[in-house]
Amino acid sequence: MLKLSFLLNIIALLLGMVCAWVIFSNQSQADSLRKEISKVSLKTKDLRTAVEEAKKGQLDKLAREKRKNAELEETEEISVKEIADLSRNRDEMKVILSENEKKIEKIAANIQKTKVNLAGISKEIEASNNAFTNLASAIPILQSNVTSLEKQILAEEERKRDLEELILTYDQETDILMHHYDLTLSALQKDFYEHPWLERGERVTVAFSQVDLDSGILMLPVGKNHGIEKRMRFSVRAKGKPICQIRVKEVAFDHCVAMIIPLRGTPTQLLEIKYLDLIYL
Repeated sequence: MLKLSFLLNIIALLLGMVCAWVIFSNQSQADSLRKEISKVSLKTKDLRTAVEEAKKGQLDKLAREKRKNAELEETEEISVKEIADLSRNRDEMKVILSENEKKIEKIAANIQKTKVNLAGISKEIEASNNAFTNLASAIPILQSNVTSLEKQILAEEERKRDLEELILTYDQETDILMHHYDLTLSALQKDFYEHPWLERGERVTVAFSQVDLDSGILMLPVGKNHGIEKRMRFSVRAKGKPICQIRVKEVAFDHCVAMIIPLRGTPTQLLEIKYLDLIYL
């Protein structure tokens, strides 16, 4: 009986040790799983943060692309307008060059014709000289005709001098026309690259001159020397902000008088600023 009880105690002890080992093993696995779950949670949180940053980056990139597209469209419109202006000026220059070329061709034809006439006169003079030689050999018989022949020769020489002066005049006229052509071409090129006028949208920065808000008159220190013309309309801005609109009433070479357009902005701000930007409308 005692042995049976001892055996049962040993078996119970063994069973307790087995249970304790199983419980400890399960506890270790549970701790390991908790650590893995914590790591997975941290990775999930990092992934969420990365996804949010990627979304923000994509939104910023999309906004930048939109701004670039808007700038490209604006640049394209300006380029199209400039190309149209250049094409118009090129066509005008072609017309002027064509007219000058026709004039030069006409003058060249006249010069050639004159040279042909001179060649014929030279032959006539040579023939006259030959005839004079023949007549000189027959002086006893043709003495009475010598005087008339000499007069004829003098007349032909006078005619030759006149024609030579005419040729010289043609040469001078050709030089004058060529000089005029060069000046015209130079002026056209200068006018093409340094146009003394304002295009719509161009800006002129001026120092504030004088304003009378009661009468709506604004004096500006720019005039025809800056491309300002009568009845031009401008948007007045300062530091990039619109203030009002004006219309040129009178213009001189270096100054102009403009009227402030009513109900357009806040003209009273003109009393607070020193420099203005005029945008041609």
